[in-house]
Amino acid sequence: MQALTENRSHAITRDWPIIFTAGAGFFLSAMDTGIMNVALPALSQIFHSNVRVMAWTATLYLLLLSATIVVFGRISDRVGRLKVYSLGLIIFAIASLLCGMSFSATQLILFRGLQGIGAAMLQATSAAIITTCIPQERRGAALGTLGMILGLGNILGPGAGGLLLSFAGWPWIFWINLPICAVGLWGSFKLAKATKESCARVPLNLTGNLFLGVAVFGFLYGLSADTVDGFARTLPFCFFAAALTGFVVWEARAAHPIVPLSLFRKVRFVVPVWSGLVLGFATAIAFIAPAYFLEEIAALEPWQVGLVNLAAPAGLVLLSGRSGRLIGTWGTARLTSAGLALMLIALLTLSAMQLNWHTAVYGALLLLYGIGAGLFIPANLSAIMGSVSETLQGTIGSVQRMIHNIGLAVGTSAATAVLHFNSGTEAAGALPVYRSLWMMAAAAVLLALLGSVSLSRLRR
Repeated sequence: MQALTENRSHAITRDWPIIFTAGAGFFLSAMDTGIMNVALPALSQIFHSNVRVMAWTATLYLLLLSATIVVFGRISDRVGRLKVYSLGLIIFAIASLLCGMSFSATQLILFRGLQGIGAAMLQATSAAIITTCIPQERRGAALGTLGMILGLGNILGPGAGGLLLSFAGWPWIFWINLPICAVGLWGSFKLAKATKESCARVPLNLTGNLFLGVAVFGFLYGLSADTVDGFARTLPFCFFAAALTGFVVWEARAAHPIVPLSLFRKVRFVVPVWSGLVLGFATAIAFIAPAYFLEEIAALEPWQVGLVNLAAPAGLVLLSGRSGRLIGTWGTARLTSAGLALMLIALLTLSAMQLNWHTAVYGALLLLYGIGAGLFIPANLSAIMGSVSETLQGTIGSVQRMIHNIGLAVGTSAATAVLHFNSGTEAAGALPVYRSLWMMAAAAVLLALLGSVSLSRLRR
C-alpha cells in the first residue's frame, strides 16, 4: 500500500509541469477577459471614444478567436500541440505588448484582434496537451486542475484590472500578460525536450475550415451588430446560413473531415457538446444579470457587485479539482448530471428573486452555481475529448472551446438585449425581466440535464 501511494504521489508530481504549462493558456484568456470587462469604461475615456466603439476590443477578440480556433486545433494535430501552443504564447505576448503601446482606439482594437488569434492557438491546444501527455488513469484529475486554473483566471481578472488601472497605468493591463507568457514558453520548451508528441499526417482540410470559420464569424458578428437595422442586420446571418450549409455539404463528402459528421448521430457525443453550449449560455447570464440588478436596482457600489460576482468562479475553483478526481469512480455522465442539477437549483431559485433579498443570498446562489459548474466542466471536457482518437485531440479540443464561446456569445446577446429593451423600468417592473432571464438559463440547463441523465442510463 505504501509503495502504491508513493508511486501515485510521484506520478502526480510529474504531471504538475504539464498541467501548469497547459493551464497558462487558459489562465491568460480567462484573466484577460475579466480585466477587459473592468477596463472598458476607463479605456473609453483614455482614447476619447465611446463605450460602443471600445466594445470592439472585446468583440473582435472573440470573433477571431472563435473563427480560427478549429483550424489551429487541426494544425496542432498535424505538427504538434506544443508547437502551436508555443507560437500562440509568442503571438499573445507580442499583441499584449502592442496593445499597451497603442496610440488610438483603432490600433488597440486591431492589436486585440491579433491577441484573439494567439488566444485561439492557446485554447485549441491546452486540453489536448493534457490528454496526450498524461496517462488516462490520471487524466481526470489533471483536467479538474485545468478547470480550477480557469476559475482562478476568472477570479483574479476583475481585481487585477482594477488594481492595475488605479496604481500602474492602463498599459499594464496588457503588459501583465508578458511574464505569464514567458513562464508558459519556458514550460513548453522543457516539455518539448522531455516528451515526444504523437502527430498524425491528417490533411488540414482548409476548405472545410474556411466554411466553418466564415459561419462562426457571421453568426457572432450578427449577434454583436446591434447598431444596424433592416437587411444589413440580417446579412451576417445569411452568410452564416450559407457557410454552414457549405460546411455540412463539404464535410459529408470529405475524405478527412474536420469532425466526422457521424459523431453527431451518437448520443454520447451530442449530449456533452450540447451541455457545453448550455454552460456558456447560462454562465453569460449568470455573470451579466446580477451585475445589472445589484448595481442599477439594488443600488450597490461597484466593488460590492464585484465581490458578489466572484462567488461563481470561487465555487468553480473549489470543486473542479475534486470533480476531476471523481471521474474514474463516478463516470463523466453522473458527474455532469450532478453539476447540472446544482446549477439548475441555483437558477430556479434566482428566478423567484425578490426585491428584499439580502445581497448574501445572491452570493450564496452564485456560489452554488459555480460549485455545479466545477463538477460539470472537467467531466464534460473529459467526455468530449474521449469521443475521438488521440490523433484528433487538438481538433476536438478546439471544437469544444468554440462551442463554449458561441454559448457565451448567445447568452450575452440575449441578456443585453432583454436588459436594454427594458432599461429605465422601475424596480418593481424590472423584477419580472430578471426573473425571465434566470428562467431562460434554467430551461436550457434543464434540457442539458435531461440529456445527461438519459446518457447515464444508456451507459449502465
